[in-house]
Amino acid sequence: MIREGDDSYLVFKSIWIIENFSYCLPWMKLKSPPFTVSCLGNTKWQLIIRLRGDLDPIYITYELCREDDDATISIDIDFELSFLNKDGIPLTKQKTGGSFRAKDILGFSKFLELEEITLQKRKDFIPNDALTARCLLWSAGIGRLEPGLCLIRSRMGLEQSSFNWIIESFSSLQPGQKRILQIQTTSKQVPSLSMILSLVYDDEIRIEITQERGCETNMSDCEISLVDGAGRVVRTKRDKYFFVSKQRDKAWIFPSFLKKNYLTTKKGLYLPNDELTLKCVWKIDSGIVSHKIEEFKQYLSSNIQSIAVHMNSFDYSKEKI
Repeated sequence: MIREGDDSYLVFKSIWIIENFSYCLPWMKLKSPPFTVSCLGNTKWQLIIRLRGDLDPIYITYELCREDDDATISIDIDFELSFLNKDGIPLTKQKTGGSFRAKDILGFSKFLELEEITLQKRKDFIPNDALTARCLLWSAGIGRLEPGLCLIRSRMGLEQSSFNWIIESFSSLQPGQKRILQIQTTSKQVPSLSMILSLVYDDEIRIEITQERGCETNMSDCEISLVDGAGRVVRTKRDKYFFVSKQRDKAWIFPSFLKKNYLTTKKGLYLPNDELTLKCVWKIDSGIVSHKIEEFKQYLSSNIQSIAVHMNSFDYSKEKI
């Protein structure tokens, strides 16, 4: 924290726009891309917003983190964290200060109740379902200069996949036997998972779903359908499950909706070539799916300026000569 009596100056502004904020689930931890502040020794910083689903009511934790950068010195700063309305005016803000070393995190564990954003004052806090968070940094001993600026846009979203699981020689399946489907995905949230089909109580078909090591905490939504020989969906069951990254040993027991006897008595319809076909639609509430730094400015001194801009693709055929 800056000592009393020291002259402090605003040195940096970071504005973080989070689109589709209502997609946030009560246990999510959102991190902005790191941004570099040159006048603070080229140190890297990051904003963190956590939804505290373990509290009642649910609070938002809002923090500033110094990244694990190459600078070994401690940085003394004051900072203000706020949420803005559509006109850029703070709706709520808190200010504090501290001495940051690499990996240090400071902020506010109960910055605001989640319901105030999503229900009570939704139109003010998330117009067009976008939350705008701002961080202001002050430092002493640098001298007056134009503050740097970083404008970040992130988007929440879902990842989805659809595939058919074909179980061959289904009628020969006996209690205790298992058929396993291993799935590799392109998702960073859930890179791999397994579906296990078995027979229990002589007739009930059980499906278990497990996520492998490396998977992040997520909410998975799975819809499994029985497909007949003509490719028509006959029966469908849908369920959701919350996977916790540190509890890899827990399996999701999908609700039972099929029995072996039901399928084998109509084998010509449901088991052509003795194959059971299940259509699986998988959705993962994956948190932030994209980041883009739209503007970045650094004022290195009174007469030197640095800027980074986002470049869009351009069709030469549309260029006017």
